[in-house]
Parts: sequence; structure tokens; C-alpha cells
Amino acid sequence: ETRITRDDVCLAHSCLTELTHAVTQAVGPSWQVRVFGSIANGFARHGSDVDATCIRKNSPDGCPEHSSQDLLEHMVALLKHNPNFQIIEAVKAARIPILRLKFGRALDVDLSFQNVEPLPNTQLLRAYVDLSPRLQDLGVLVKIWAEAAGVCGAPKGHLSAYSLTLMAIYFMQVDPSLCLP
Repeated sequence: ETRITRDDVCLAHSCLTELTHAVTQAVGPSWQVRVFGSIANGFARHGSDVDATCIRKNSPDGCPEHSSQDLLEHMVALLKHNPNFQIIEAVKAARIPILRLKFGRALDVDLSFQNVEPLPNTQLLRAYVDLSPRLQDLGVLVKIWAEAAGVCGAPKGHLSAYSLTLMAIYFMQVDPSLCLP
């Protein structure tokens, strides 16, 4: 089964609720968890991970009141005592630090800090899915094909899933029989 299930959505929602609570405990109520990537843009499938970032509310740049490293350390200290989260890895040396988690022994989570760059990309893809639900199926199929062919993944030197999805959108825009705006 490749389609995202109701159980997948419920698990992701529970995870985000707990993460939001943890962020509020760790750094205060002026901070929030924002979701991006396939779970938020409509291209998720069964087994998709959750990509989220911790940012200050009403701040377009994430607000450098706390460094990303400090936020990561606060979250590690708090989540290591939460039985619903397992800390897999804290990637501290990356340009954007990431806390890799497992929620409920089932859901992979990548939590970044003050990472606002992917949010507009997610909104763009979500808008296209809302315009044409057919795009959702095409985008998922292209991603499945690319992963099976070993040609997906920017860290491996290939096009990212986002880039492949943009190409699928372009195809639907230029093919006169598909008429995507």
C-alpha cells in the first residue's frame, strides 16, 4: 500500500501535538512547531516521515533569540525523558541541526530548528495539489519510480523529491490535455 492511511495521519497528528507541547515546555509558548515536506504538501504516502521545524511564532526568520544548537540541546534534554520519543541521532554539525526521532516506535521524525526555508516550498506544492488532485498521484508515482531507480535524493547527488515534483507540475502545465495552471 502506497497511499497514506488514516492511521498514518492520526499518528503524525499525535506526534505533532506532543512535539508542540515539548517545544512549549523547552523554550516557551512563543515558539511553535511547523510541519513541511510530504506530510504537509500532500505527497505523503504510507510510511512517510514527518519533517518539522521549531520556530518563533510570528517571526519570518525564526528569530535568533536562541541558537539552533541551543534549541536542539533543550529538546534533547526534554525528549530523552518522554517515553513516546526515541532519540535516534542529534546531527549538530549540519548547516541546519536536525534531531532525528522515532515517535511511538513507528514514525520517523526529523526536527530542525529555525529552518524556515522549506515552508514556502511546502505551501507551493500544497497549492498545486489543491488545484489538481491528479498531481498528487503523479507526484507520488514519480517519487516511487525515482527511489526505485536510485535517482532520488539531493544528499546522494541526485535531484530532490521537490525538484522531481516540480518537473511533474511542469509536465502537467505544458501538456494541453492536462491543463494545470
